[in-house]
Amino acid sequence: MRYNVSMSFMGAIDARCPGGCPSFETEVWSFIRGDTSPALREAILARECNLLLCPTCDKPFYAEAPYVYFDPGVELLAFVFPESFRKKRAFWLAKMRVDFQQMRGAMGAVLPKGLEPEVFFGVEGLAELLEADDLRGVETEVMEAVAKDLGLGLYRVSPAFARRQGLPSSLPCADKVARLQAVLEGLKKLLEANGALPSFRACLKKLGRSGAALPPGR
Repeated sequence: MRYNVSMSFMGAIDARCPGGCPSFETEVWSFIRGDTSPALREAILARECNLLLCPTCDKPFYAEAPYVYFDPGVELLAFVFPESFRKKRAFWLAKMRVDFQQMRGAMGAVLPKGLEPEVFFGVEGLAELLEADDLRGVETEVMEAVAKDLGLGLYRVSPAFARRQGLPSSLPCADKVARLQAVLEGLKKLLEANGALPSFRACLKKLGRSGAALPPGR
């Protein structure tokens, strides 16, 4: 079996309103492809993904159902569990590991090699991660425009590594050959031209430390 991961899909659940109203059958998102479903990505950012409305009392509540979020372009795979599942965190983490291994075998080359899933309980975690990605993305767009004006090249960092380390996923490079020293020189030239890029200033500090290495490329 191979997952059709080119698009998002839903699954049916029996939803129960926290107010004790009669249960009702509905569909919720089970798998979200972030890059091909921008509206669903926005729903996650708005904390509205799988938010249901009780047909009896009209009160909103979140579905008691997990979902998977996948965006291969930025090397992001996330398992998002309802907040109530946190009470059995160890159980759900173990189940996630089993599901992830099955997913890896079924998805084949679509799943980037070496990619490890992020795990969240509740609506905040993934939303905050995407917000941080977007903020760094805005800075990166500015950096790339400045780098072009300065005649600098670009070094593409593994998005998953950059996210874990809090680094931008694209760095200015002062040479055609990607080396740590060339990236450090590129960062210095960038910040001399535009000092209002905090992510890149922090990156220069981190990569300039003794023993630092060039981040893995995309």
